Amino acid sequence: MMKGTYPVEIRFKDIDLAGHVHNSVYLSYFEQARMMLFAEFVADDWDWKSKGLILARNEIDYILPVHLGDKIHISIECDHIGTKSFTLSYRLFSEDDNKNQLVHTTGRSILVCMDYNSQKTIPVYKEWIQFLEIL
Repeated sequence: MMKGTYPVEIRFKDIDLAGHVHNSVYLSYFEQARMMLFAEFVADDWDWKSKGLILARNEIDYILPVHLGDKIHISIECDHIGTKSFTLSYRLFSEDDNKNQLVHTTGRSILVCMDYNSQKTIPVYKEWIQFLEIL
């Protein structure tokens, strides 16, 4: 199964008093990766007003801390495509000296397709189904 994998930059402001990335920051990392995914697969002229998204749910599991200087990436998979929503799963990882992946955090987001003009949910966009299926 092909996944979108994207680098994430750890910023000094992301670090808490314990010396690792604060728990609240991981959602912004997931959002950054999600936006890189959309930039890669969604047309530049996409009309986000009539074909938008609502973030309905987020889940996070913290496994290993992330520290300033760690080289991390996020992989994204599409777990489920429903009638009006889809679920993305995230895996935030680094690599050890032997190139083995160390998973730091996993998460999921449920995104609902939305027409902002009519303020109604709408079916998952036909244009997106193909790329979501290969994730």
